[in-house]
Amino acid sequence: MNRPTIDEILAGLSSASDEDMEEPNRYTAVMVTAKRARQINSYYHSLGEGGGLDGFIPPPVSTLARNYLSIAMAEAARGEVAYRMRPTRQ
Repeated sequence: MNRPTIDEILAGLSSASDEDMEEPNRYTAVMVTAKRARQINSYYHSLGEGGGLDGFIPPPVSTLARNYLSIAMAEAARGEVAYRMRPTRQ
């Protein structure tokens, strides 16, 4: 079983979102954690290249996981990942 669970991730995303936004669903959790994992991946790859780190947010070091997706899921479950949804076109 994976830790954190999807319910823990959804609870963390709910706590980090604005009051006027709708409750996050599983699709939202997947998109938010995948994007955060890509940000963490870019951060670590830019360290090796010696490039500027201005555009990348470093991950907090409160987890022992080495997998970028596991780090992103743990951050989302703790409520450390903020996100906003684009308005739907009508």
